[in-house]
Amino acid sequence: MKELDPNKIAVELVKQFAKPVFDGLNKLTKDSHEKLQVTLNTCFSKYIIRSYDKYSKTKTILYRDAPVNLKEFYVRTDLEVSFREKIQESDFINQLQTNKRIIISGTAGSGKSTFCKSIFIDLVESPIGIFPIFVELRHLNSDTETDLFDFILQTLTEIESTFTKSQLDYALALGKVLLIFDGFDELNNELRKKYEKEIVHIAAKYQNILMMLSSRPDNRFHGWEEFYIYRVLPLDKQKSKALISKLDYDRQVKRKFLEIFDQKLYEQHKSFASNPLLLTMMLLTYEQIAEIPNKIHLFYEQAFLTLFNKHDSLKSLYKRKSHSNLPLDDFKKLLSAFSIVSYADRKYYFSEEEIKKYLNNALKISGIILEKELFLKDLLDTVCIMQRDGNGYTFTHRSFQEYFTSIFLVTYASENKFKLIDKIAFVNDRDDVIPMVFDINQDLIEQEWVVPRMESLISDLSIVPDTVKGKTLLLSLVYSGLTTREKDEQHSIAFRLYNREGDSARFIHILFKIYNEELHKYHKKQKNKDENNESKQKLIELILDGKGEDHDFLSLDDANNMLDEVTQLIYDSHCYEHLNTNLNYVKEKLNSLREKYANKQEELSDLLFS
Repeated sequence: MKELDPNKIAVELVKQFAKPVFDGLNKLTKDSHEKLQVTLNTCFSKYIIRSYDKYSKTKTILYRDAPVNLKEFYVRTDLEVSFREKIQESDFINQLQTNKRIIISGTAGSGKSTFCKSIFIDLVESPIGIFPIFVELRHLNSDTETDLFDFILQTLTEIESTFTKSQLDYALALGKVLLIFDGFDELNNELRKKYEKEIVHIAAKYQNILMMLSSRPDNRFHGWEEFYIYRVLPLDKQKSKALISKLDYDRQVKRKFLEIFDQKLYEQHKSFASNPLLLTMMLLTYEQIAEIPNKIHLFYEQAFLTLFNKHDSLKSLYKRKSHSNLPLDDFKKLLSAFSIVSYADRKYYFSEEEIKKYLNNALKISGIILEKELFLKDLLDTVCIMQRDGNGYTFTHRSFQEYFTSIFLVTYASENKFKLIDKIAFVNDRDDVIPMVFDINQDLIEQEWVVPRMESLISDLSIVPDTVKGKTLLLSLVYSGLTTREKDEQHSIAFRLYNREGDSARFIHILFKIYNEELHKYHKKQKNKDENNESKQKLIELILDGKGEDHDFLSLDDANNMLDEVTQLIYDSHCYEHLNTNLNYVKEKLNSLREKYANKQEELSDLLFS
């Protein structure tokens, strides 16, 4: 593929972008106007050149020795709005110009970040007067005092020191800027509310700019009134085949893989084959195994074994030399220890100093004696589960960190299992660590964590009386307040969570992830109360009229002193029924789990000691 000259494309883009800015500066003197023009042109041109070089190339688990042009292997992703309207990526920029504020929502490995980079590249290579600014939100985890506007400003002033806050403010106010916020789900839990407010504030203040944010699914986005939620669709069979065809891999292996993929693999393993990351891993592991595992943890295990044992995947007969010379079991143990200590601290990006600290901690936990630099070289060059990112390091994909964290919980955690699982479970409840542990060893997590957690939940929520006031108190134990959600111009009642970790609402969310089908069936079987009643509408109106700092919010913090008429309205609206159903499910499930493991223990005793 012919390389484009970033200097030439930056000139054209900045020229288109800067013209409306300069046209609005009539009040300045000629000298001031020319001085500002030089500053803006220099700053934005340098930013585009540097960012284009960074985001147009990338490393993956296949392309590990050198970054490759994203367009050489990327297959454009389709999106869906409101589960009905399918949008092709080629039409997305038109959608963006129309709707202005868009959230790109997708699961792990679905290609959210790559999609954002693709849009950035399109706007640079084919300029239409929109200036894209790419913000990787995970970097804010280590710079928590900086607000979002200043973080964007800092990015630009590092390139051109004479660029000022007022110039950025003016450029944003005039519009023609696209702010791309990548990886909202990678922000630490306690920071999300802070940056959520700032993102919504920027959207309200600068009406003319375009905004785009990527994240794993999160219910909070339903409350962002100006934002449209676009869901990344799984790859269909043709797109999956196109992706495999574009990958620079052994031709003979690819040909055989595509044959069997077309015949049966896509249909048999659609959940893997329709996900870009997992599909690439399918190709990577194809030479090693005849069948693709059905369980996700076995799939990651096989991918890791392939990476560990194999080599440079582009040269089938070449085996890459290990720097640490660790046997497989010790390597896996050390990698699992590194993953859990970093994941527990919510570290997804590591500076040079930080990665040394976490490697030292992992060596202590694992009891393995080794120079940490050798293990780091293996992570980067041998198994390629980590990669350099600017002046720091990241996992090739964050799902690897989640997988090895789950392996540590199942295999290496010996003491305080409940305490350790409980901490990890609420580091980021949108992640898949607990579902993966559940997949690996259901008995362990149910006995060590789910049962004690259910007992605690029932104890905490059963203290309230079954009265009019008691229903409001019940809600207040789980939710900080009531808000609304709008769909098709109709409002419904929604709930806002507390900021604290490990509370009842987050535990229930995890139960929905591990008992998904069972829990949803339970809800369907329950007798539905009439939610379209007059009381519900009155409660919605009351919430929408919320006064103070938070519009569209009814606080439950002081439920004991809430006005009687409001308490009665909450009771009459039946908005607590969803929570009631969840609590009843937990009670029934707890009894079944106790019976299940009592029977298992009895059967084991009979078999061994009868």
